[in-house]
Amino acid sequence: MAGIFGSTVLDVAIGLVFVYLLLAILCTSANELLAGLTKSRASFLKKGITQLLDNQPIGAAKDQTNAFLEEFYRHPLITGMMQGNKHPAYLPSRTFATVITDNLAKSRLGRLNIEELEAGIMGMPDGDVKQALVALVHTSGDDLDSALTAIEGWFEDAMDRVTGWYKRRTQIWTLIMAILVTVLANADTVHIARHLWRDPVLRSAVVEAAKTRAQKPRPSVTVEYPNPDDPTNPTITSNEGSTVAPEESALLGQMMGWQGSLTDNTARDWFERILGWLITILALCLGAPFWFDVLNKFINIRSAGKSPGEAAKRPEKKKLAPADKSA
Repeated sequence: MAGIFGSTVLDVAIGLVFVYLLLAILCTSANELLAGLTKSRASFLKKGITQLLDNQPIGAAKDQTNAFLEEFYRHPLITGMMQGNKHPAYLPSRTFATVITDNLAKSRLGRLNIEELEAGIMGMPDGDVKQALVALVHTSGDDLDSALTAIEGWFEDAMDRVTGWYKRRTQIWTLIMAILVTVLANADTVHIARHLWRDPVLRSAVVEAAKTRAQKPRPSVTVEYPNPDDPTNPTITSNEGSTVAPEESALLGQMMGWQGSLTDNTARDWFERILGWLITILALCLGAPFWFDVLNKFINIRSAGKSPGEAAKRPEKKKLAPADKSA
């Protein structure tokens, strides 16, 4: 009996991983499209800045707890990036620090120095921002560059939290997309595995397509801001590994989809289908990069192994040669 290397079991496993990878790529693409349509990156950035700069009055406006935040958004460097009512989806930490220090030392006559910055901070009414800035500047050793770097780090730490919020939101929408893709396509793992097991032609085609897929780059989606004057429109780029080829789509169509009448399904059929859906949904939530790495490991195992049965046939042919028979 052949071992697992090159066996039907391994080929079916490769087929399932291949399916999970392609469906996960579709989920990622849909998620990024949704993020672009809803401008969620910009809304999360606004939420992070609000949490960082709220609860801080300025000057005589002590009754306005968000006065410092409002002044931040009135600065020309920020209004220039917003383009009307559109909040930027990206804000450099250097710009953030520049706006903060400029608002704190508006009365300066020339180049900003550490004394003017400290005076501006101490002249603020008590609030969360003042408390944070006092701590940052005091740890900078009375050096302006160090103080600016500390303020930038303060902003970057806040953006790390925003990234965490965005990732959690992405995970939720990934789950929703996985459910929609799985049910609409009837991506039933149990049915797909059974189909691959019973159809050697389809199984062979899927394995060959999986080998081709393994040669492509690891799926990745990059969000860039190529135009610094227009941070409201990020450019979302996908590499070759983040697209599903027509040939791959055709193979998916052979392994899933809705066929026949649902009324003909028994309770057992529905149990297996729902179980298969749940397995697929959980698999898709792991993401395309995960399944790409698993696919490469399986392809390497399959390529490295040899069937023991095939290895044993070669010496047998020599024993059956005419010269040996005459002896």
